[in-house]
Amino acid sequence: MMTTMNEGQDTVTLSPLFGEGGGGVLQSGDPLRIWGTGRPCSQVRITITDRSADAVVGDDGAWVVQLGPLEPGGPYRLEVRVDGGDEPVIAHDVYAGEVFICAGQSNMEYQMEFLRWRYPSEYTREPDPLLRHCKVPVRFDFHGPRRDFDEPVRWVGAAPDTLDEFTGVGYFFGRMVRAWLGVPVGLLNITLGGSPIESWMDEETLAAWPKALADLEPYRDDEVARTRSEQSIAAMNRWYEDLRVREAESRSEDLGHGTLELPAFLKDADPRLTGFRGVIHLRRTVTLPAYAAGQSAALHLGAMVDSDETFVNGVKVGQSEHQYLSRDYMVPEGVLKAGCNEIDVRLVVEHGTGRVTPGKHMHLDMGDDSYNLDGTWTYAIGACADTDCPGEDFVRWKPLGLYNGMTATCAGYTARAALWYQGESNTGDVADDYGRMLTAMIGCWRRAWGQERLPFLIVQLPVFSIDGVEDGGWPLVRKHQWEASGLIEDVATVVALDAGNWNDLHPWNKSVVADRLFAAAQRLVYGKDDAPRSPESIDVRLADGRLTITFDDGTGDCGLDTLDGADPGEFELVWEDGSRQAVPASIDGNTVVIAVPWRRPTAVRYAWRNAPNRGLLCGSNGLPVPPFAEPIA
Repeated sequence: MMTTMNEGQDTVTLSPLFGEGGGGVLQSGDPLRIWGTGRPCSQVRITITDRSADAVVGDDGAWVVQLGPLEPGGPYRLEVRVDGGDEPVIAHDVYAGEVFICAGQSNMEYQMEFLRWRYPSEYTREPDPLLRHCKVPVRFDFHGPRRDFDEPVRWVGAAPDTLDEFTGVGYFFGRMVRAWLGVPVGLLNITLGGSPIESWMDEETLAAWPKALADLEPYRDDEVARTRSEQSIAAMNRWYEDLRVREAESRSEDLGHGTLELPAFLKDADPRLTGFRGVIHLRRTVTLPAYAAGQSAALHLGAMVDSDETFVNGVKVGQSEHQYLSRDYMVPEGVLKAGCNEIDVRLVVEHGTGRVTPGKHMHLDMGDDSYNLDGTWTYAIGACADTDCPGEDFVRWKPLGLYNGMTATCAGYTARAALWYQGESNTGDVADDYGRMLTAMIGCWRRAWGQERLPFLIVQLPVFSIDGVEDGGWPLVRKHQWEASGLIEDVATVVALDAGNWNDLHPWNKSVVADRLFAAAQRLVYGKDDAPRSPESIDVRLADGRLTITFDDGTGDCGLDTLDGADPGEFELVWEDGSRQAVPASIDGNTVVIAVPWRRPTAVRYAWRNAPNRGLLCGSNGLPVPPFAEPIA
């Protein structure tokens, strides 16, 4: 991708979102806003093919122009001229196609780097330079919307050496759009793991939540924010360093040892480890045939709580800093040998809830062969801690910060739609207010983009229960996410109950989520009315001891079934006093029928828990029914 910069470059800059040096994708078919900075009062002319627009740089050093729509395709030459000059001071190629904002927290952020073991064939595909990705650098600001980036920003095409940085959901979604429309696709990735929705709203919007702004107030002082963050991290580091010192000092002592059947919670595998905090070494011997000597392999150990360093035959093959990363480590050539091979995991448990996550299969893969590592491991305690590890003060997650630092730098970059996958961090005390927050956030972004009808495609939370309590938070957020599609114009929500895992906050099957987002985009964004969608409950009636719930997916005949082929499950009746009872159900055409032989219930709930999994309903198109709580009149 050729870029030209001539004399006079220092008088004007172009936002890197427009592909300087890397070939960005611009939204086709819609007017385009293009902006940058320059010397106040200088004149700037932007030209793309036969379209030009002029601007005068303002006193604040900013300029913006609007160009007429481009046809899909490219490369097109984008040129910037200053003060009527004949020669461009900036010139490079761009494309026109479909642009999608990929926004939210970690399940949208989750990179292909962490999915390569699940989707290895994606790394052997021919490069696709017209499927392009741009990750917005993580930055927060509590003072006001930022205009510029502090770090380099670049667009990259999909290729084996760049695929790691792509958002997984965005990549699969973009590939589907590419195959369907045959035009360039740009993925603008505005994400940060762990971020609550409050961090993605501007100050005007957050005024409706005065407590959020009150909690933020101390952090508006940069020195206070920096000090609190640094002190919390320093306390964590001191805790870890103290463990290393204790481990070194007690190396010749036997602080406790035994065997464990893994994967499991440590306390369940050995009651003596109940409440254990500190360092524990987990060891397993795997016997390999002669052909394995010197070969590379992939070691899969599932997930662990909390951090680990993992060694094979004394060679460190990987480490992870927290529980939310899957332990998928490459064993390089020359490490494995014929016969006995020793795996040693140095696991640090921070809060007395250590585990090798149950339900996660542990194995060593070499070519087509897989060696099972589930079962008996030995352990030895390396050091004990007296207190829990202090937590980090996550300043970057505070209200307002990510909107100012990340969203504002991109606002106005014309897009076809936004994909929103967020909500895990709002399943706590504010879960019941998530619907109002989601509505406000969508309005905030639409105003910022100057696109009143910017479509939002929302991913409903998948299942997850291993670290949660059944307090209703996850079902409430799912409820508000689904209701948004009926309450807000140009919003669609997709169901992901079957695209998650009860024991993993980050389910790997992102292609399933992407496929449903693609169907929703076909219907909402591109007007393909026959694109499949989930059936939803449209009528609840109680008569003659029978509760009948009718479903519709827009076709008039959704053909109800269950994902596992069993009878419908996850239904419960609720009475006026709050008591509830799980009840059997049956399918009759487009309805579910429940016998109600006792006192009259006030509501019926479906899939109303963190990780529903029994007899989940779906339509004949295979798409699952969203959870619901419906009153009974």
